[in-house]
Amino acid sequence: MTPTQTVRVGDVTVTIDGADLRDIRWHGHEAIRRIYPVFQDRNWTNRLFTIGDIELTEIDGAIEFTAHGTGSFDAEPLEWTVVARIADRAVSYRFHAHTRAPFWRNRLGMCVLHPMLAAGSAVVVEHTDGTTTKAHLPTEISAHQPFVDMRSITHELPGGGHARVRFDGEVFEMEDHRNWTDASFKTYCTPISLPFPVEVVPGHDIDQEIVVDFDAGPQPSAPVTPIADDVIEIRRTGEVTDLPRLGLSWAPDSPPITDADIAALASLRLDHLRVAVSVPDSTGPDSAGLESAGTAHLVEAASIADRIGARLRIASVSRAPEELAAFAELPVDVIGAIDCWYVFSEQDKVTPDDWAPRARQALGERYSDVALGGGTDLYFTELNREPPDPSMVSVLNFSMNPQVHAFDTRTLIQNAMTQSVVAANAHRLTRATPVSVSPISLRPRFNPNATEPALDVSNTPLPSNVDARQMTYVAAHWTAMSIKYLAQAGSINHATYFEAVGWKGIIESAAGSSDPVNFPSTPGQRFPVWDVFAGLAGMTRAHTAQSSAPEEADALIVDDGANERALVVNWSEEPRVVRIDDNPPTTIPPTAMVILDLPHTN
Repeated sequence: MTPTQTVRVGDVTVTIDGADLRDIRWHGHEAIRRIYPVFQDRNWTNRLFTIGDIELTEIDGAIEFTAHGTGSFDAEPLEWTVVARIADRAVSYRFHAHTRAPFWRNRLGMCVLHPMLAAGSAVVVEHTDGTTTKAHLPTEISAHQPFVDMRSITHELPGGGHARVRFDGEVFEMEDHRNWTDASFKTYCTPISLPFPVEVVPGHDIDQEIVVDFDAGPQPSAPVTPIADDVIEIRRTGEVTDLPRLGLSWAPDSPPITDADIAALASLRLDHLRVAVSVPDSTGPDSAGLESAGTAHLVEAASIADRIGARLRIASVSRAPEELAAFAELPVDVIGAIDCWYVFSEQDKVTPDDWAPRARQALGERYSDVALGGGTDLYFTELNREPPDPSMVSVLNFSMNPQVHAFDTRTLIQNAMTQSVVAANAHRLTRATPVSVSPISLRPRFNPNATEPALDVSNTPLPSNVDARQMTYVAAHWTAMSIKYLAQAGSINHATYFEAVGWKGIIESAAGSSDPVNFPSTPGQRFPVWDVFAGLAGMTRAHTAQSSAPEEADALIVDDGANERALVVNWSEEPRVVRIDDNPPTTIPPTAMVILDLPHTN
């Protein structure tokens, strides 16, 4: 069989993807997004399973799927078997594993993803003690586990049907995955309240099963009509919002920016350049050297920002806000180039409320025209769990990437859509205080939960914060859709994407790739994501639009008050015909982005 294929038994359809079951549908409606096993090591890093034999058979009107394989990294001695059965009213998935040698895990076992669109659905949760809870899946993003000690969960489906998910072999609980922009609610084992890491030893087998049963309800819904293969419809809703002001990052370890790079970047009409600086410890032996290096970096950054026509947004992480006094005497032209200074804490995931006035005092009167930012340099979940007082700062920030929990391209596509929900929830937390999302990267920049960072090695031949897809259409498409869905909420003022130059950026450095084998770019190459920023140069507003098949093709529609433009992306490996509103249809080549000029509507 092929690695990915969709099967149907009666009114149940399932996509088998490696050892996972995805897109489980009942009467055409998505009931379960994914069922899969997961291994997270002592640093909470997801490690992939190695798949060996796969077998698919049809028995008594049902489809049975069997897969065998091993673990990887610490779990290399793990041997596992998956046995799934797809029938006309039920899907079962059993995971059995044992190890030849001891290893440590934070999590090892089954997970179920419930689709994000189920938010607000009525549920009945049966707990391990036999009691039940009647509730709803959260509409607002839940900061903590909505349900714990789960034996089963039953939730409603469109049209009155229900899906009942039963868990066996472990204690399960649910978290709101939207906190990390995942388009799902995740039910997982083992409860996070239990100690970790835990040693997995020979003779201690893992045997877990998940069973999904369906009923059509009192009034069975009609099957969802398949989308016509010939035309994907993208229609505007009439809502128009301001585009976030877009910028790029420049880090101390970024490749040098040449004069040619600066001339090219100037054409993008970027709003800002985000610069991270190290705050010297005034008690340390190297404080004078660090202060000098930080100052020199900001002086160079101010010059680059001026030449590309952008402002500076500075991000500092310090032990105390008083340490920012090291930057109080920067040259006046450097301070004049700064639009915002983000103040983050080395010890706290969210900037403490009392840091803002202390930082103001440390920076001094010369910074009176510079906005002070706070919030978190980590994920939205940190703001959600520890909401700060939004009145203490001028800007509240969180960072973002689509690969906290999974790495496949389909997950990236789905996670882009979640950003409108996250943006709306950010506004709920920050109220009138402007929101920025900075920085935005394709891969996590670092692991904030690593307990032993030296052991947290990359899953790929590249560094863990570098994705080979940065130089492909995937980064371009995802960026266009990220901007679309962030803009849709109308609550994000600034968004900083990637780095300007290098393999985490939009253009390769003049020196070329640091690893030509695993990242085969050419010196000075403009990656496809460059075209997204070029296509948005001068644009100020975004039009909310809905695609009839957003995982196939979608569009970011923008205007500058006089001209309208659509950045249309085709995720699929086949040509797709797309029609925007009532305009003539356009054929989009496989895995391509096409920029269309549209007739101006208002």
